Amino acid sequence: MPDQNLIFDDKDRVGEWVAEKVDQVSSWGDFYAMGAEVKGEIVSGVVFNNFNESNSTCHIAVSKPNKLFLELLDHAYGYAFGQCGLKRLTGLVASDNHKALKLDKHIGFVEEGVMRQAGRQGQDIITLVLWPNNYY
Repeated sequence: MPDQNLIFDDKDRVGEWVAEKVDQVSSWGDFYAMGAEVKGEIVSGVVFNNFNESNSTCHIAVSKPNKLFLELLDHAYGYAFGQCGLKRLTGLVASDNHKALKLDKHIGFVEEGVMRQAGRQGQDIITLVLWPNNYY
C-alpha cells in the first residue's frame, strides 16, 4: 500500500471522518465523499450533499494540509463542476470558526451572506460560495 493516496470508493468512512471534524451531528442524507490518507490514516476529506441541478453543499475537513490536499481539491472540484455539472458549491461555516473561514477563502470560496443566529450555539453562520472559475 502506498504511503499516501486518494480515496474515492469509501464514502462512508470518509463521510464519518469529515462529520467528526466539522461537528456534523445529523446524517449527511444522500451524499458523496472523497478523501486523502497517509499511511492508512485519513488526513483530509470532502463531502457533498443537498444536491440539486446547480448546487451542492460542500463540507471540507483537513487535519494535515499537504500537496495531497490540493490534489484532492482538484478531484473534488472536477467531480462537482465537471461530472455533476454544478454551477456552484455552497459552504456554511460558523462565524466563530476562524480557521475554517480562512481555509475556505484561501481555496476560493467567497462570502455570500450571513444567516443571523443560525448556529447551534446561536452564532451567525457565514454562507460561502465557490464558483467554477474561482477556486485557488
